[in-house]
Amino acid sequence: MEKPPELMSDAELVHALDQADADLARIETRRLRLIAAMDTSGYAERVGARDTVQYIEFRYRLDHTRAYRDVRLARALPKYAAVTAALPDLDAAEEEEVLLRPAQAEAIVTALEKVPTTVPVADLDFAEQELVRLARHLAPADLRKAAEQSRDILDTDGPEPDEHKAAARETLTLKTADHGVKFTGYLANDNAELFRTLITTGARPHKTL
Repeated sequence: MEKPPELMSDAELVHALDQADADLARIETRRLRLIAAMDTSGYAERVGARDTVQYIEFRYRLDHTRAYRDVRLARALPKYAAVTAALPDLDAAEEEEVLLRPAQAEAIVTALEKVPTTVPVADLDFAEQELVRLARHLAPADLRKAAEQSRDILDTDGPEPDEHKAAARETLTLKTADHGVKFTGYLANDNAELFRTLITTGARPHKTL
């Protein structure tokens, strides 16, 4: 039986925390694979949820943005071989050093998902491999900045025209109403996701799935 943390020596605490952090990275990686499999199977829709995002949001009491990001990452990971290979190997016979944690993987994948399809695959693969290498030294926030810089280098033309058009159409009108407020308009991309989060949070309680 493991010694209580309060009774551990400094060396024992460091070793135990290293082990706990590695275990957490493996559990989070397994969770992403489970989410991807559930999303592919269509289980959430079969039990009455709108999609997998809504299912895990309500079942596990997650913020909408967290559930959305988890599902988005789980769906995208199979496209990124270097990132996937660097995550903990769940099938390894022995525990190995954790090279990449899911939070770092999210920083890389989120940026690369915004790279236009016109960018050569070889260039995208190279950027992915370099970002995985940087992940050995960078926390998610710093890795996110590096990933965004890589994306900007790859995407020399800037945002896709459709993104510009969508942003240009954004409008939001608020009108005072009896005991509340009425709102109309259109929001695109990240602003739409933020608005959905605020509305979902304010509309509780929700039905438990």
